[in-house]
Amino acid sequence: MSDSARSHRDLVMGALAGQAALAARSAARTLYDTGGREVLPTVAQAGLQTVLTRTASSTVAGAAPTLVDVAAQAGAAEVVSLAVVTTARAAGLQIARTAARAGVVGLVIDAAFGAAEGVVAWRRGTMSGKQACVHATVEAGTGAASTSVGVLVAAGAVALTGGLAAPAVMAIGTGTALATKLGLKRLFVRNRASTPVAPLPAAG
Repeated sequence: MSDSARSHRDLVMGALAGQAALAARSAARTLYDTGGREVLPTVAQAGLQTVLTRTASSTVAGAAPTLVDVAAQAGAAEVVSLAVVTTARAAGLQIARTAARAGVVGLVIDAAFGAAEGVVAWRRGTMSGKQACVHATVEAGTGAASTSVGVLVAAGAVALTGGLAAPAVMAIGTGTALATKLGLKRLFVRNRASTPVAPLPAAG
């Protein structure tokens, strides 16, 4: 994949995970208010907030720097949750649904990119038809997993620490999704003999 195409996909996937994390924020806060605040001491909550936010922000800055500005503006355009939840069970279900929806969209986006890469590689003779299909499947699976994990980690951070600002929640969702995607791809590369993917032609 060309650098421009990969950068575009990183932006799409990062924004997807970050916005979904914001959508789950109020439900996660309900979990905090209904018991999550008792899990960790106050000092540990503050430390976890700092570590997660800094780590996620560093990941976003390295993988998709444009999203840093998007996260900084998230407070002014915060996503409204689909419903107001008042019980821990309802909050958990809403978070699960939000993560699942984000995963489905992530699957579709990465499946499309993976299929395009596979077709190009097959036409150039650097992949067999089977390898191209496997590549598209792996991209789809890692796309679904990474976006869902991004939402769940961000929601978990709020459920355990409470008052995370919207930009921090978006940064955690985005950064976790990007890091998970990269980690899963590296895992698949190590565990199977794969032919390098031919880059997609640069746009324009």
